Amino acid sequence: MLPLILSMTLWGTLGVFVLWSGLAAIDVAFYRCLIGTLLIGCWLVKSKQRINLDRSIAIVALAGIFLVLNWVFLFKSFQVSTITIGNISYYLQPIILIILGIFIYQEKVNLQKWMLISLALGGVLLTIDMRNLSSPNILLGVLFALIAAFLYSLLTVLMKNINLNYFKVIFIQLVIGVIILLPFVHFQSLSSSAIVCLMIIGVVHTLLAYFLYYNAIKKTSFTQIAVLSYLDPIVAIASDVIFFNRHLDFYQIVGVVLTFAALYLLVTTSRTSVRAVEAL
Repeated sequence: MLPLILSMTLWGTLGVFVLWSGLAAIDVAFYRCLIGTLLIGCWLVKSKQRINLDRSIAIVALAGIFLVLNWVFLFKSFQVSTITIGNISYYLQPIILIILGIFIYQEKVNLQKWMLISLALGGVLLTIDMRNLSSPNILLGVLFALIAAFLYSLLTVLMKNINLNYFKVIFIQLVIGVIILLPFVHFQSLSSSAIVCLMIIGVVHTLLAYFLYYNAIKKTSFTQIAVLSYLDPIVAIASDVIFFNRHLDFYQIVGVVLTFAALYLLVTTSRTSVRAVEAL
């Protein structure tokens, strides 16, 4: 369980290094893909693992597009609003996945789940603070985070029946990220602080965190994964308060608690949502 706790804690600090890098969201996502590709590629070569081309590779590649765009929009959300607002809005992803389940798999949603969905949405509105809705940046931050959540939900649906080795999947998706983001990168001389942040994002938040996570989920129950996955946004909000001097008022704190409580209950009572947490 410790590796899972460590991976979620590491991912919770990702937003800090994205902001500290001072780079555009697309640039950060590109360098994350590039560094991750090189590191995981070296590991695959050293361990003599081959990637066999079959029909599933096309699905993994398409899911990779969704994953990388998910990173771009989430990073952009952090930059235009705050890490707190971006994370809270992004963690509506289980709700989006439930809605996709209704349309794609004709899954039934009972009254209890609709009530929990409403409670989570209410918590997000409290956290955003309705007074901030007049700010274009806050609205954009929420919108970008919701787009990121939708993209990750599509990725989860696509990856539902893929049984490839985790690191092969990550490698393919990172390569796709390098390819699709390359034309849009603002190549420029990087400051030493930006290089350090990018290396930490590539090595710690990508290679190490995914290694810890994928090894941990083999020995961890769905319920434990669901509970511990909330360390990510909790650490993210705490880092926003500590490193960027964000202040949450009483209503925002209540909103955070309501959102986490409602989404946790949704995740633990829905098969679709549990699969979403497992894929994070």
